[in-house]
Amino acid sequence: MLFCTVFPAPPSAMAQNGMPMPGSTSGNIQYPSSAQPAESDNLLLSGTIEQGVDIFSDGEGTAINLFARVDYRWDSEELDFNRKLLGAVGLKFRHYFSDSLIMSVGAKYENDQRYVVKRSSDGILLFGNWFGSWHLPNPGQDADSGSRPLAYPGLTWGEIRFPGSQDPIEESTMVIEGYAEQGVDWDNWGPLGTFNFYGNLDYIADTEEIEWNNMVAVGAGIKLKKLIGNRLLLQYGIEATREHYWETDETLDVVFAYLNWSAWWDPRAVRRDIPD
Repeated sequence: MLFCTVFPAPPSAMAQNGMPMPGSTSGNIQYPSSAQPAESDNLLLSGTIEQGVDIFSDGEGTAINLFARVDYRWDSEELDFNRKLLGAVGLKFRHYFSDSLIMSVGAKYENDQRYVVKRSSDGILLFGNWFGSWHLPNPGQDADSGSRPLAYPGLTWGEIRFPGSQDPIEESTMVIEGYAEQGVDWDNWGPLGTFNFYGNLDYIADTEEIEWNNMVAVGAGIKLKKLIGNRLLLQYGIEATREHYWETDETLDVVFAYLNWSAWWDPRAVRRDIPD
């Protein structure tokens, strides 16, 4: 399952002086960790932290950003691909097509530490990625009407990268992956958050036809979304997903529970799919 919360909640206020320092953090706890039989009793924790500094900006939406990033994964079954720490430093060109649609291209040096097989690998990775979000209001909804639904939030993200990773198996492959979600905010449950039901699509493909890099998944779920302050978005819920691996013609189903969190500090970017 490629469910991802890499892209965070709304921006915090930034100091007006000095270079902008955009950054983000996100994480996800999920059980079971995927539809694969080997992970049917596995609890997975994954997440990322990134901090950057814009060393150049043209004032019209394009910037050159120097960044450092850490990705982490931990699981209860001690599977090699789920016990790792990935550190990276890089440079990227970032462009805002709007406050809620951002694209970047760049390069980074990565170090991949695997803790089950005690292996370390490193190298340069080239990438291009994008993120967009939207929040479509219900035309019949107003403060006094009580009508449902409240709104139709959604998001999409994706990435193209070469090589696929620092793993020797993926050193010659190009990977494209992404995610899209369309939801319905149905009701505000006060301290618990906004009740939402949604459908989503995950996809990944590569040029070397590696089994785990050629998959499409469709899912549907219910969740509560809770915005804490103007920085931190919590989401917790249940999702049912069907994954299809076309290299092996294998289809797998899973129902999992999850808790995820995300936050973004950026002088411009806005995430539209957050609850009102």
